[in-house]
Amino acid sequence: MAGVHAALDYEASTFEIINLGESRTVELRELIGLLEKELGRDAIIDRQPLQPGDVPQTFADTRKARRLLGYDPQTPIEEGIRRFVEWFSKTV
Repeated sequence: MAGVHAALDYEASTFEIINLGESRTVELRELIGLLEKELGRDAIIDRQPLQPGDVPQTFADTRKARRLLGYDPQTPIEEGIRRFVEWFSKTV
């Protein structure tokens, strides 16, 4: 949430696109595993061939967030997933 708060407080421009994600690549199977662990259930996975536009890996380039907002991600993905599941369970 620190990145969102920093972006809301940013007043040097009325419009900027700023990545607030983690700059470390996370494989889909790792993300699914973390969600399975926190939810306490196995995912139903339907493997499909690569689709047009699919990329082998993604990550957020957070250099702009660091430069404009002084933001650098501090929450490990494991903790972020745990917090998300906790919030989602209470909210939905």
